[in-house]
Amino acid sequence: MVKTLRLLSVIFLFSFLSSYAQEMTVSASTDTSSYMVGDYITYTIEIRHDKYFAVYVPSIKDSIKVLDFIRALPVEKKNVGENVVEYHKFIFSKYDSGKVTIPPIQIAYTKYQSGNKIFINTNPVSIVVHTLPVNTQEDIKDVKEPVKLPPNWLLIAVIILLAAGFLIGIYFFYKYYKKKKGGVVESIPEIKIPPYEVALNQLHLLEEKKLWQQGFIKEYHSEITEIIRRYFEERFNFRALEMTSAEILALLSYLDDGKLIVDTANKFFSNADLVKFAKFQPIPTVNDEMMSQAFQIVNETIPKPVVAEDNQNVQ
Repeated sequence: MVKTLRLLSVIFLFSFLSSYAQEMTVSASTDTSSYMVGDYITYTIEIRHDKYFAVYVPSIKDSIKVLDFIRALPVEKKNVGENVVEYHKFIFSKYDSGKVTIPPIQIAYTKYQSGNKIFINTNPVSIVVHTLPVNTQEDIKDVKEPVKLPPNWLLIAVIILLAAGFLIGIYFFYKYYKKKKGGVVESIPEIKIPPYEVALNQLHLLEEKKLWQQGFIKEYHSEITEIIRRYFEERFNFRALEMTSAEILALLSYLDDGKLIVDTANKFFSNADLVKFAKFQPIPTVNDEMMSQAFQIVNETIPKPVVAEDNQNVQ
């Protein structure tokens, strides 16, 4: 009988300690262990804890110096019985080749509204960053063969119309010159196309070219950002083509009409800068979203017509 009680006591104590050990667990991982230079590295910290615990995750951007921080993703949480599972995900990149070990991250937590913090470390994670293999015996050549595009009939039609407009302009200039030479000067009204009409037409043409759908991601982002930058130059009269995205956003925040689109413009330029500087390969929804943001930027800054108040005659 005594032996049986001792055995039950040992089993109960073991179960209690095992349960206590599972109150808080952390683990770190990456989506793979092998990357190319410039690839996105998704670093995930998984935290499992009692639902009455308070968890404190430090600044990962400041804690991990061996990689280049890109951004943090929204925290994901789910309940599993009496426990909570949290997924903290971060995007990094690396622009040098070699083996990299991400050091352990110290996570703090408190139990049941206690003010005493307890610390637990994640596991280190090792990855390898590769460069493209280079054969010094072969001739220098492109990474990919040139892509032959089918004729863009819409672009050809636009060029023909522009050429026709140019010839008509020469004709009217010639008539003006002849009348001026004969002593008769005929004033020709200048036709000024509003900047928003120019930008909207260019966005429609770019949308119909379907560049990103054919794999020309960088060309698509280059053209759409140039259209918006030129629109800012004409609409708000500052040199947007020569400025950084941050400088443009700062100027917009001081303009009455520009304040309306600061948030949209920030999202628009953030996606464009990721493609340009971080070798980001956006998913199709990001490309569509940028086109929608570009139309929104133009449409929300179209000058409103001035409504003249009717003058009432005082009798």
